[in-house]
Amino acid sequence: MNIEKISKRTKGMNPITRRLFLFRPHWFANLRLRNKLFIIFLLVSFIPCSVLIYYSYTSTRDTITEQTYASLSGTLNQINTNLENRLGYYEQLTNILYMDAQLRNYLSNDYEQAFYYIDAFRYINRTMSSMMISNSNLQGITIYIDNKTLYSDKQYIRYTEELPERVKQQALDAAGSPVYTHIEDPQTGSSYVTLARSLSYFSLSQPYGILTINIDDKEIYSLIEKENVNKSVYIIDETGRVISSGDAAMKGNQLFDLYPIQGDITLSSGKFDKRIDGQELFFTYKKLRNGWTTVITVPYDELLANTNKATKRIVWVSVTVIAVAALLIFVTAKVITKRIEGLLQQIRKVERGNFQVQRMPMGNDEIGQLSYAFQKMAARIQELINEVYVKEIAVKDSELTTLQAQINPHFLYNTLSSISSLALKEGSMQVYQMVNHLSKYYRISLNKGKRVVLLEQEIQLVKNYVSIQAIRFRGMLHMHYDLDESLFNRTVIKLILQPFIENCINHAIWSESGINIIVKLKAEGEDLLLQVIDDGQGMTRKRLEEAFNKASNQSGYGIKNVDDRIKLAYGERYGVVIFSRLGIGTNVTIRLPLNPNASELETRLNIG
Repeated sequence: MNIEKISKRTKGMNPITRRLFLFRPHWFANLRLRNKLFIIFLLVSFIPCSVLIYYSYTSTRDTITEQTYASLSGTLNQINTNLENRLGYYEQLTNILYMDAQLRNYLSNDYEQAFYYIDAFRYINRTMSSMMISNSNLQGITIYIDNKTLYSDKQYIRYTEELPERVKQQALDAAGSPVYTHIEDPQTGSSYVTLARSLSYFSLSQPYGILTINIDDKEIYSLIEKENVNKSVYIIDETGRVISSGDAAMKGNQLFDLYPIQGDITLSSGKFDKRIDGQELFFTYKKLRNGWTTVITVPYDELLANTNKATKRIVWVSVTVIAVAALLIFVTAKVITKRIEGLLQQIRKVERGNFQVQRMPMGNDEIGQLSYAFQKMAARIQELINEVYVKEIAVKDSELTTLQAQINPHFLYNTLSSISSLALKEGSMQVYQMVNHLSKYYRISLNKGKRVVLLEQEIQLVKNYVSIQAIRFRGMLHMHYDLDESLFNRTVIKLILQPFIENCINHAIWSESGINIIVKLKAEGEDLLLQVIDDGQGMTRKRLEEAFNKASNQSGYGIKNVDDRIKLAYGERYGVVIFSRLGIGTNVTIRLPLNPNASELETRLNIG
């Protein structure tokens, strides 16, 4: 921000506001050295302590998290192993009934008279009762059949229509494999897990009954009861419904309603963090073979309770250390700056013109040596003022009276105009034409000191230059123009085309028939192309590289000069490309932006 802009922005402010505005950008530079040292030393103490606290907290948190995950993974594996072993035991019970051929015959026979199925019920009651007695956690065993000739005892034998449709469909879809469903009986208020399995002959698509075993919820809960300390354990089915949990209120409800984690439980096992209702929770889960999932969650507040306590202690110790360090730093800074302030007082005396500096005891360190050198310097300055300063002022006064002469462009135009008029009066038309074209050439090229011209002016400058050279070479220059005049109102930096026309004339003519030069102007996408094509003698690769490496040539503006100015004004994407073959000719392509950024172009030209 320059002084003029600052003055405009602070105009109209009251004195206090103006001083605060001017002070704000340089607040640190305007502080006393003592305060700067205090701030720097304080930061040097504060930053390492802060980094140490942060590192201690994060490393401890990561360690505890990994340890917790390892512990919870072991717990998960143990719970799932116990649960699958328990469910596997009940699946073995179903296998006994599934493979019982006598039971299958009793359930499949047609009974014409009542006394025929007495043996069937006697066998069924004996088999089922022995299973119920040996497994106290079974709430019931029931076979649902479609055989209406066998009466239902409403305990072990029931008809298929009495089975809930959801359980029936799952069992039929499983085609002989066991399926599990959590059932809540609203009449008794009890809940249990139902293991259902279709019974068939030899074709799984034609079952003769559906076997159900009701397992008490308490047996499932007993497998996770000891693990509900400082954490929550949930066993859920495929839909997210809670089968067993330490939270009795969640039993039978949707876990995903409490914790929206359905999208996070997609793999067979895993862990993740989740912030729910402002509380960060740690989750780990693992799926069972039957489709159930065991989920364990632990709040990070409980997980990191000890870590937070340790971090608080570290913070208090660090604050105490920083406070003591700040006091010591303040005293040290005051001792250091006291001698500097004394030296500053002597410097201000010299600033006011008093070179009689008193010697002060400063010691032999850097500040003491600086004070000693300053005293010697002040004495030497006093001597130089007496011996040299007066004489130098006299010399400078005489030099300032001499001004550097400058060429006035108007003087050049007026002089050329006078020569043109004189040539016309004397009847020398060639001189008149050359001077007239030369005047137009310089009027465009000087352009009142501006660096940017219209394309129409750049083309006209070339034409004026060619007109001058045409008089010199007498019929050897054959110019052809292929110009898109709709682009004449575009602006370019000046003197980018004429140097290549000059090179063609000075270096490419190699026969008395002269040379053909084509000047093209066209647009190509977002770019503007200027081309100079000649059928002159061309250049070798070595000569072309030499021309590109020279900043200037005999014409004043070399190829590299033009290329550098274009890249400086428009960027590295633009510039000059030359293709030349010895004995064939040369093709120069100048690539410029079609719509350059005016403000950016002005900035680059001012820097250049």
